[in-house]
Amino acid sequence: MAVVLVHDAIHANVSSLPAGQTAGYTTGSSIIKWTDADWKAHPAAVRIDQDFAASDPSADVLDVERGAATNGEAARWYRQALADFSKVVRPGQRHPAIYTSAANVSALVNALIADGVKSGPGLWVANWNLTSGQAAAEVVAAAGPFPIIGVQFSDGSPGRPFDTSVFSGSWLANRAHKPDPAGPVLRHTSAVTSLAAIAQLRNTTVDHLISLLLANLSPADKELIARLQLPAGFPYYTSH
Repeated sequence: MAVVLVHDAIHANVSSLPAGQTAGYTTGSSIIKWTDADWKAHPAAVRIDQDFAASDPSADVLDVERGAATNGEAARWYRQALADFSKVVRPGQRHPAIYTSAANVSALVNALIADGVKSGPGLWVANWNLTSGQAAAEVVAAAGPFPIIGVQFSDGSPGRPFDTSVFSGSWLANRAHKPDPAGPVLRHTSAVTSLAAIAQLRNTTVDHLISLLLANLSPADKELIARLQLPAGFPYYTSH
């Protein structure tokens, strides 16, 4: 699995964000909530709902921490966000995930299960005691009903007013989209990903994607190609 470095910042600090994958806030006060110009400058940014009412189910992530949403609100938000993702209410929305601290993971999962959500939400876990390598290893090893899709290993500091995480490249690439027109349609990867991740995103198979490119491949060759990491901007074709 490919992992991707992600930096997140409030609106007041957007100008300090490094190049690359970013994340921002869809709710909050004027110094926190990103403006239309912020989103336009970072169109692929992860969208975080951080208000105490968990009011934005079109976001990619619900922020569960002190001053933001609570464990008790997580299941309701996830169900609505999943419905919005499935209906493509906002094209580009990612499969809903929940941000919280490592110390709160057990309490959050227990609250989700108690409210009927026994699997599905990805977890973005904040643990500032980890190195970047340790954080990446947790994402790569993720499994189970509540997989870790991101680990925040560094918080903001003076002169560096943004947080830094590693994310699953597959999770970042899995975005809601309207049905494709009749294909094949030329596309380009938006982040480092694999052919297998593209197939899952497009609700098709690796065999089908390969058939648009190459023929007469052995099963071993297909398996190898499925796992190859493709860079951002790599051209490929799909059909619907």
